[in-house]
Amino acid sequence: MMIVVFVYLFVCCSSAVEVKRPRGVSLTKRPLYDETKNFTCLDGSKSIPFDQVNDDYCDCPDGTDEPGTAACPNGFFHCTNAGFRPQNIHSSLVNDGICDCCDTTDEYNSGVVCENSCKDLGRKEHELLAKQAEVAAEGFKLKQQLIEEGKKNKEDKQRKLEGLREAKKDWEIKVSELRTFKEEAEVPEKAAKEKHHQEWEDLKEAKKQQEERMLASTAFAELDDDGDGLVTVSEVWTHVELDMNSDGTFTEDEAWELLGGASSVDHSGFLGHVWSKIKDKYNFEAGTARGDASPVPSAAPEPVPQDTTGSLEVGSQPVAPEDRGADEHDDGVGEGEDDDDDEDDDDHDHDEFDDDMDEPKVHPVTEKPEEDREMPPYDEATQGLIDVADKARADLSEVESSMRSVEADLKDLEKELSLDLGRNGEFAYMYGKCFEMTTPEYIYRICPFNKIVQKPKSGGTETSLGSWGMWVDLGSNNYSQMKYDRGTACWQGPNRSTLVKLTCGRETVVTSTVEPSRCEYAMEMQTPALCQEPRSQKQPGDEWQQAHSEL
Repeated sequence: MMIVVFVYLFVCCSSAVEVKRPRGVSLTKRPLYDETKNFTCLDGSKSIPFDQVNDDYCDCPDGTDEPGTAACPNGFFHCTNAGFRPQNIHSSLVNDGICDCCDTTDEYNSGVVCENSCKDLGRKEHELLAKQAEVAAEGFKLKQQLIEEGKKNKEDKQRKLEGLREAKKDWEIKVSELRTFKEEAEVPEKAAKEKHHQEWEDLKEAKKQQEERMLASTAFAELDDDGDGLVTVSEVWTHVELDMNSDGTFTEDEAWELLGGASSVDHSGFLGHVWSKIKDKYNFEAGTARGDASPVPSAAPEPVPQDTTGSLEVGSQPVAPEDRGADEHDDGVGEGEDDDDDEDDDDHDHDEFDDDMDEPKVHPVTEKPEEDREMPPYDEATQGLIDVADKARADLSEVESSMRSVEADLKDLEKELSLDLGRNGEFAYMYGKCFEMTTPEYIYRICPFNKIVQKPKSGGTETSLGSWGMWVDLGSNNYSQMKYDRGTACWQGPNRSTLVKLTCGRETVVTSTVEPSRCEYAMEMQTPALCQEPRSQKQPGDEWQQAHSEL
């Protein structure tokens, strides 16, 4: 430490006296300027008498014969800057009335009086270097801790990775077993549900047919004006809407044709042969038209056939069986009936058919009860099969969810362990964390090895400034630059990208962010992970001393 103080005092107390050599020449290049010999241009292009050096006339193409004047446009003037850092300035700045060298040697013939500031600059730089050395030393200690913690965490994660791989195998076995059980349980379930659905469709079809027969019976009763149980040509002929060829005229011949060439038909013949021809044209009397609500007939409907399946019921409206009178009558032609039959018909109420008729006179029921529009619940046996299959599906879904969770953890862990987190894993502590910086307009958030986003302080959506890409120039820059690309596309421009420059610091913090060119961002970030180990032979401030080798 005493040596450092001595050197510092020596430098600070030294005057800014120019070492005897041609003006504007550095000490290291002094041997090239030997006044006892001709001067050879440093590019080797020509030799000139030494008295032409610094004669304010440019003789050498590379400008090296005029290191102390502004004669050569491509020349450079060397500032010794004793007590601070030596530097080279462009020759055009020599004697321009502005002191560019802190030792004022560049303005030797301009008449400008400048104050030598090298001592103050050297002191400030010395303090800065000492502070930087202190920060670097503390940062390096933190870096060592980060490396140790990273190494331990990596070992723990390697063990966790193996555990997750084993767990995944176990879950795959469970999923396979439960999937097989589910598929086996779904076979009888599917068959039972299909059977139930088919029975429901059959039931609906039966109800539909029953309603159709009731409509047909209503139409038959309305057409049978005299209530004799027969619909005649003359009775049909009065319904002009039954004009089958739609020529505007309903003829008697057309009426005969509708009745199958017979003069009359009974109820069975009407349902079997006539109704299908006229149902789309027939106009019911008021209150009985298709789609209108009508009362349930007072006459008792026919008995419902027994359901052989035992799983569905007809409900409030029974299914009418096939016409029982079909075997008791001829093909429906009413001609040649005995007069006795006509007399018997007169003895019955015209609201019902006699005992020999197929069905009573009824009105259609067109509004279905609520329970008739929904499929009835499954029977106990079918529901039991469904419950077993549902449980199998739920169990499989739960196990698959657990396996997906394991797979997600496994994927994340494999990704982390595959990343280049520094030579000794010193950057591992950054993974999974985010760091923010706020400017007057935006909030910038960088999540190392993941993404960088920008969000307006006033609110709004985030804009991606890039996703993790790579380290830039690993060999030369020692993990000092991170590249993020494939961000949100600019309007009529490229996708946004960001270059993050890392520097040594005690803390991990984003220090600056700029947009040097459109859609390309640059950020600076301090981290102890970049601090280097101080050389053992160095003391704080040695960097400053080495910068003054000319002393």
